[in-house]
Amino acid sequence: DPCIHHVPNVERALELLDLSSLERAVFEALTSKIWPGPLSVVGRARSVVPKEVTAQTDFVAVRCPNHPVALELLRAANVPLAAPSANRFGHISPTRAEHVLEDLGHWRGLQILDGGACGVGIESTVAKLDLENRRVLVLRKGGATLEMLEAALEEGFAHGAFGAERVVVEFHSRWAAGTSNAAEAESVATAPPGAPAAKLEEDKKKEGVEEEQDEDKEAQQAPGMMLRHYAPSVPTYLLAKSDIRAGESPAEGATSALGEAARGVLVDFGGVLREHQHLFLRSFDLCASGPSHEEACRSVFAVLREAEAFAQANSIEVICLADFEVTGRGSYSEALHDRLFRAASGRSVALVGAGRLVAAVGKARR
Repeated sequence: DPCIHHVPNVERALELLDLSSLERAVFEALTSKIWPGPLSVVGRARSVVPKEVTAQTDFVAVRCPNHPVALELLRAANVPLAAPSANRFGHISPTRAEHVLEDLGHWRGLQILDGGACGVGIESTVAKLDLENRRVLVLRKGGATLEMLEAALEEGFAHGAFGAERVVVEFHSRWAAGTSNAAEAESVATAPPGAPAAKLEEDKKKEGVEEEQDEDKEAQQAPGMMLRHYAPSVPTYLLAKSDIRAGESPAEGATSALGEAARGVLVDFGGVLREHQHLFLRSFDLCASGPSHEEACRSVFAVLREAEAFAQANSIEVICLADFEVTGRGSYSEALHDRLFRAASGRSVALVGAGRLVAAVGKARR
């Protein structure tokens, strides 16, 4: 993964970027409205940026965080800070100081600067300047919504900064993490080590697993683009309400038995699966006051860590995440779904009969 370079202001960011006049105009339009804030902008890197922090690419991502402690640290350091999230690679992102200690506490001399819980919860939106195609390409959905990006670009265009043509926002689509229901994206043929359903048909392995693992080994354009990311250490699956079929036998294609819900954990979303919570050993909720995508974004990683800790303490083999219909392209809804999709490695599960969990075997749609 490339590392995002954190800076205290636009001027320090421009020292790292090699931008054309149009790229600079678009960059300034975006940052004037959203910085400091949850937006990382990717552009061509100047030679001063070491390749080691760009995943050996010619591009660099820059962000100005919206937190007084972070800004004070950056001003005191007086250099850009190239840094990933403070957690084990691929594990659930940290949003509190104790999460950092859980993942990295084994490092001698570790010092944690505690600025309190993260305000947005999920990571920044990562957007690449692709002005050859008159677009800003969103590589990772996050705290800066499509509405925010488009409003910033529209204001820049209205002021004549981009010439006669508008600049549009488009989305990178390697993985179908923004589908309205994970069942549409099918399930991924991979499973974490130790998962009960890890033994798969050989043709499925050849078709899905090897290709997906090879692509995840390639240099990424931005962090958070791998299929398996933000993931608990316990096998995790998406569970849609439409895939709860009491009294039915497993459907064709749903051949991998995962066990009983009574030995599983449910992470609900505003009570959408409330009537089925009793089937699970324990249930958690991303937003107890009812479905709220913005509230769930703030709590998702903390709740995933709670569910993981309970599962590990009680030898639970499966965590189910309540799936939901995505509302609004580039919205908090889609960014939240992206995190849950990747936490589950794109896999979905059905709940059949009196509480039997069955995973479908297939491949994530691109």
